Amino acid sequence: MQPILTAAEITVKIIIQPLERIPLYQKISKKVTELHFLGMPCKNIAKNLNISRGTITNACKFHKTTQGGEK
Repeated sequence: MQPILTAAEITVKIIIQPLERIPLYQKISKKVTELHFLGMPCKNIAKNLNISRGTITNACKFHKTTQGGEK
């Protein structure tokens, strides 16, 4: 007769990496820039998208820095 081995408690250390979340202003930067380029004021863009004017400003700045300005 042989003894049966069972896994009781095994101590394991696992590192869970946080998910990389893309900020909202980066997600909407292209759309915001297009609307602004078409002549829509930042205030109206913010109201229509239901987000703050600061987010609109950050989106425009982000698009300018990553895309080299308005096209």
